[in-house]
Formats: sequence, structure tokens, C-alpha cells
Amino acid sequence: MEETQILTTYHSAMKQANLWLDPMMKEFNMLRERGVFEVVPRLRDRNVVGSKWVFVIKWNEDGSIERRKVHIVAKGFTQVIGKDYEETYASVARLESVQLVCAIAAARKLVL
Repeated sequence: MEETQILTTYHSAMKQANLWLDPMMKEFNMLRERGVFEVVPRLRDRNVVGSKWVFVIKWNEDGSIERRKVHIVAKGFTQVIGKDYEETYASVARLESVQLVCAIAAARKLVL
């Protein structure tokens, strides 16, 4: 079974920058390629949502490091409804819905 270890701060990861800069650049470039964000001028009357790097070490069963992963996450808790955003949307499927679709597909011999 794969275990994980999470570094808690950017500064602790940067003490080993030679190990973390490549995964950080991969994450940053992936976000840029997918158009997840764009750099815009900061407006005085707008709240800026901060972000945080999350550093994860994935271990093999024998105790060796499988890989290092890095994610950047938004500090969404700093947003104010009505000022920073009007609505939210997250596509989440209920387990019952997934089971129903699978049952229909199986009954009709469809491939999912």
C-alpha cells in the first residue's frame, strides 16, 4: 500500500529546492496549458484570493520514494459571497445516480 507524507510549508520544501522545483514547474505549466488562470492587473476594490503550495511525497512499500507531487490550491475561504462571487458550481454525482446509470448500461449491454 502506498503511503504519503505532506510537507507543511513552502519554506520547508525550498530547503530541498533541487527536489521540488521540477514538480512545482510541472504543476504550474499544467495549469497554464489548461487555461485555469490568467494574470490580470490587481484592482484596488477587489479581494485577491491567495494560494498555497501543497507538497506530497508518495512512498513505495519498501520505503523508497515513488515520486514527489506538488499542487497549488486556492485559499477560497478568503472570498466573500456577493462581492467576490455570485454563485458556485461543482459537478458531483450521487452514488445512487452512478449505480442507476451502470444498471441501465448493463441491462442494455452498453459499454461505459
